[in-house]
Amino acid sequence: MITLTETLAVDTVEEFLTSEEVARLSRAMDAFIQRTGWKPAYVGEELGVLPDEVQGALQAATLRHLPEIRRAFPSATGCSPWQLIQFDAAEGAVRHLDGIGADPLTAPRHVARIGVTVQDAQAGGQFFFETTSSPHLWDPRFGEGAAPGYADGMRFTRIAPHDKISRQDPETDWIHQVRGTPWTTPAGAGTAIVYGAQLIHGITPVTEGRCRKFITGLIAGD
Repeated sequence: MITLTETLAVDTVEEFLTSEEVARLSRAMDAFIQRTGWKPAYVGEELGVLPDEVQGALQAATLRHLPEIRRAFPSATGCSPWQLIQFDAAEGAVRHLDGIGADPLTAPRHVARIGVTVQDAQAGGQFFFETTSSPHLWDPRFGEGAAPGYADGMRFTRIAPHDKISRQDPETDWIHQVRGTPWTTPAGAGTAIVYGAQLIHGITPVTEGRCRKFITGLIAGD
C-alpha cells in the first residue's frame, strides 16, 4: 500500500556502494563510454544501456540495501534498470518532477528515486530537493480519496520531466509558478540519496570538474 508520506520522503543509505565498487564501476563506465563514444544529446540525458557488469552490481546493491530503504519507503519492492547521468562544467539538472508515473493508477508505480554519485565534481554538482505548500504542485485530475493500491487520502502531483522543461514544453509551464524551499544534500561518492517521486529536485550547476551519478526508480508492488 503506497502512502503519500513516502512519496515525499528523503533518506540516505551510506556505503550503498563500497569504495571498491565505486572505483570498479567508474572504470567500467570509463571504458564503456570510450568504446561507444557516447555523449549526451542534451544536458541531463540519461545513458540507459549500461554494461551487464555495472547493471548487475547496482541491482545487487539495491537488493542488499532494500531492508534499510524500506524503513522510509515500505512499499518498495525493487527498482527499474539503472541509468547514468553526467554533468560537466556549467551543466546541471534543472529543477523538475518525475512523479509516480504518467498515469499513477497503472504499473509501474515509482514511489521514489535513487541517486548514487560515483564521481564528485570539485565544485558544484550537488543534489537538491524542494519542499513547498504551493497548490500548483497537485494534479487537478485526481482528487483526495481512495485509489487502488494507495492509502486513503493519497494525492498525486503533476509531472515535469527535465527534458521537457529544457525544451520549454508548455506542458511544464506550471512548475515555474511553484515557489519552493531548496534543500541541498552533498552526499559523498557511494552514498545513495533516496527521495520520494513526488518531490521537485535537481542538481546544481557544476562549476569545476565533472559530476557522474547512477540513478533509478524504486518500484512499488509487482
